[in-house]
Amino acid sequence: MVTRMRDKGQVTIPISIREALHLDKESVLSIVKVGDTVLMVPKALVFDSVAAKFQKAAKESGITLEDLLKDLRKIRHEKS
Repeated sequence: MVTRMRDKGQVTIPISIREALHLDKESVLSIVKVGDTVLMVPKALVFDSVAAKFQKAAKESGITLEDLLKDLRKIRHEKS
């Protein structure tokens, strides 16, 4: 696919690519120069990255969702 850069550096990403990557007008892209190439990558939200790290740590520690919910109920009970 070929696209043209506009006056202000704007580039149109073809609809087939936007749909395949679930991009919309709110999407944030990281742009990196690699040699003579420009690479555009959807930037993951910080929350997604933190959630994935937490999920991995919980799994490695044997902590289940039920464990977390039980602790949450206990803390809420103590605070009320």
